[in-house]
Amino acid sequence: MSDEYDQDFYNSDDAKAEIRAAARYLLIGADGSDRGDIMREIVEIVHEVARELSTDPESPLDEGFPGG
Repeated sequence: MSDEYDQDFYNSDDAKAEIRAAARYLLIGADGSDRGDIMREIVEIVHEVARELSTDPESPLDEGFPGG
């Protein structure tokens, strides 16, 4: 995951609020099975991010400089 997104949040509550707002935005005007399809897509995106983070060996504090 890119560091450019990390700096947009002050804490985990702030990040969760952004996710909620994005989900609400995506669900505007969606009905029935469309809502389910949208939510499945959101869940898949979250799973994808989790997989990327679990395979990323870099420390979030490592900025690529020698010595860590």
